[in-house]
Amino acid sequence: MSERQTGPRVAIIRREEYLPFTDQKHLFLAGDLARPNPHPFFRDTRLEWILCFYEAGDDGVAHWHPDVTEYEMVLEGEVGYFEPATGETNWFRPGDFSAIPAGVCVQRIVRERSRTVAIKVPSNAERVVCSGCTRDCASRVNSYRQESEN
Repeated sequence: MSERQTGPRVAIIRREEYLPFTDQKHLFLAGDLARPNPHPFFRDTRLEWILCFYEAGDDGVAHWHPDVTEYEMVLEGEVGYFEPATGETNWFRPGDFSAIPAGVCVQRIVRERSRTVAIKVPSNAERVVCSGCTRDCASRVNSYRQESEN
């Protein structure tokens, strides 16, 4: 990991330091990260700051976070979030800012190349996917392929 320390002065991660890694779907620049990170990041338990690079078909799996609220702004393209509990899909375009409260189950849908900035508060990797969920749900997904993907 290439962890950077903050304080007592201004700290920086230059664009050139993470740009070579934009082939990843999720580029974590700040957070309490447990997985190895090939580029610099600031350790912070209060939040995660994530640059997201999606191509058409980079759909996520239905999941929810017990203690994390996710905020996201679309910079380019379009991202949808399907809510199994309501059966509704909300679509977000450049400039749209969304909040997904802790406990709300969603599945990301990507129809075209899209770029977003996401913030998770607090920084916590705990999430519940269908196979580990005890909620009653008409949209249960038990596919190993879907649940093992990012």
